[in-house]
Amino acid sequence: MRKTLLLAGLIPLLSGLAFAGGLSQRAKSFTLANGMTFWVYERHQIPTFFGIYMARTGSADERPGETGLAHFIEHLSKKGTPVIGTRDYQAELPILAEMDRVGNELTAELDKGASADAARVAGLRKELADLQEKHARYAVKEEYNQIYSENGGRGRNASTGPDTTQYFISLPANRLELWFLMESEKLKNLVMREFYSERDVICEERRMAVDNNPSGDLFEQFLNAAFMVHPYRHEVIGYMHDIQTFTKERAQGFFRRNYVPNNLMAALVGDVRFDEVKRLATKYFGDIPRGDEPPRMPDFEPAQDAERRVTVWRDAEPELLIGFHTPGGESRDGLVLKMIELVLNAGDSARLSRDLVTRRQLAVSVTASADAIGRRYPSLFLLAGTPRHPHTAAELENEFYAHLERLKTEPVSEAELRRAINQAAAGLMNGMDRNMVLAFRILSNALLSHDVDVESKRVEQLKTVTPAEIGAVARKYFVAANRTVGTLERQVEGGEK
Repeated sequence: MRKTLLLAGLIPLLSGLAFAGGLSQRAKSFTLANGMTFWVYERHQIPTFFGIYMARTGSADERPGETGLAHFIEHLSKKGTPVIGTRDYQAELPILAEMDRVGNELTAELDKGASADAARVAGLRKELADLQEKHARYAVKEEYNQIYSENGGRGRNASTGPDTTQYFISLPANRLELWFLMESEKLKNLVMREFYSERDVICEERRMAVDNNPSGDLFEQFLNAAFMVHPYRHEVIGYMHDIQTFTKERAQGFFRRNYVPNNLMAALVGDVRFDEVKRLATKYFGDIPRGDEPPRMPDFEPAQDAERRVTVWRDAEPELLIGFHTPGGESRDGLVLKMIELVLNAGDSARLSRDLVTRRQLAVSVTASADAIGRRYPSLFLLAGTPRHPHTAAELENEFYAHLERLKTEPVSEAELRRAINQAAAGLMNGMDRNMVLAFRILSNALLSHDVDVESKRVEQLKTVTPAEIGAVARKYFVAANRTVGTLERQVEGGEK
């Protein structure tokens, strides 16, 4: 009943959306003279809107020694301006400067590695902590959130990935100008206050997400093995030493390089008017100078010619990751790999879940993804699973390979291809009644694929994929020399199990 009502509610929306020509049928865009593009999707059913801007900047844009910096900038963006987040900006300036001096000395000492003077490190940390306590009397924590909340804001957040960083919130329709004011001020006058306390927060995040998390540890080791020099090599959170030694100068340099209007894109979806959005965008964002095109990390990765394996031993349930290098992007092979993902993984009736989870109960969960790591650069086709006790990661690994071999030797049936295409088409419906989902799809498609309709076009293109192509692509990429395998194995007292 609930599913029927949901589908009934989506039918009017879909008639003007993806299947009738894509998001571009309703979403309009304009670009300011400084290169920043805004997308507007008018939906006047409810007097709210979802505002988001996205930077074509993520962990893939970090230079050696600055891993995690894109994520750190995301955290610092909520710390305010010379007006927001402070009780007396002029009084806090000398304290901020002194904190930077001590912070730079601490970084220089830590960069000595094993030869660092432990007593000096402890002394500098104590001095920095004392300055942070002194500065606290001037800082107004979370004032950005407070202002938004007082004006009806909901769901304010930000996130960082390998390819992009995004900042978003839902607001009442009569607070449109507030969004433009608040978000443009972050770009024009960001003050990176609470820099060192926030750095400590991210260190703790890393401990929780990676160092003390078996799954996170496995994924980081897996990426390090799968990529030798590629910008997808490291986790978004970054390496601990890099986080601990960030300097404000380095963070400001990253921000200036990457947060330029021509590297940003915004979307306003909901009860807004195109002309009003354009007027306010010009007023608040139009005076931000255009910047140089941000430098990109080279995406060259040496061809893999031998299997790579990593094993993480923890007191945890086994897990398995298998990755095969793929071209990514909008290539024909990439399209066929997307079809393979759907055949293997689209729903409970797809091959992997039906066989390994439901029928034979070898696994608790299984998944396959053609672009799990990122979309901007060549990536990995990823297979992941958790074996069901008493089955092992090695057993599950062999079962994955059996399914890949079947793709190489047995043509996929027309019925399976139709089911996969139907699943892809249904995926376009998911969340399309929500401003947030529409906004994210518009920006991710436009920013990463330069085509807001790329998803709906892909569904049509999938209809042209043949069983022979699937077999050929499977034979091309799913070979031992092109794969990296990561396993999480249980470690017991006295050794490995």
